[in-house]
Amino acid sequence: MAQEDKKKQWERTQLQWSDKDFLENRANAFMKKRWKRLEYTVASMIENEDIKSNELAKVLDIGAGRGELYRSIKNIIGKYTGVEPSEEMLKYEINEEDFVMLKGSGETIEFSGEFNICVIKEVLDHCYDPEKVLENSYKALKSGGIIIISLTNKNAYYKLLFKKKAEKLEEQHEDHLFNFSPEKIRELLKNAGFKDIRIKSTNYLRLPYFAEEIAGRLPEKAVFGLLNLTDAAGRIFMNGKGGSFIACARKPEDKKEETESIK
Repeated sequence: MAQEDKKKQWERTQLQWSDKDFLENRANAFMKKRWKRLEYTVASMIENEDIKSNELAKVLDIGAGRGELYRSIKNIIGKYTGVEPSEEMLKYEINEEDFVMLKGSGETIEFSGEFNICVIKEVLDHCYDPEKVLENSYKALKSGGIIIISLTNKNAYYKLLFKKKAEKLEEQHEDHLFNFSPEKIRELLKNAGFKDIRIKSTNYLRLPYFAEEIAGRLPEKAVFGLLNLTDAAGRIFMNGKGGSFIACARKPEDKKEETESIK
């Protein structure tokens, strides 16, 4: 599909997008806990980065939705800036001093060296120009800053087992303009200039909808424990083939800054 057609598809599916119907009518309890675990994981990665740098980070959240991530990290960051194209999602803006929400997209942001951390959580596959989003993210980060990306996995083991069904579902999900594998994201990050690229495969546990609804009623700790256990086993026997993956990479330290700090 041509770039212009991708842009039109993005405008049609993203500018008035809302997750209300999905959360209220289609997402089962297990899916919601899986999403919550992802938020906790990203928050933990941000906290670890704070500890390394010994300062509260400034976070850029591309495709921020309602700014849900902010609620999980507000006590461990210095500033949060969300970027969201959907008018519907922007209606839920949070009123906090260290919270900023801007209407826009990853393709149009023009920040330069302002953030320690950039988060693109379950969003890059909805963008009309992923390469431009990564290019702009790289520019937005300070020297030594990190990018965190989470995505569903095009090469998940169950998609390879049920290839025709997976292809049919991809066609039905019109709001997903791209479908990425860990290998492709590694390539895109490298091309954008990022180094120290690390990718972890997650969400190996896949159950029928009714079974996930039952499992989702278990306490949060039990569900997280089950997911962690199956992920650990999955990475041993089918590394890179989980239902999702999280990629983390770093903008290289500026050599001039390194030299000055040594002096």
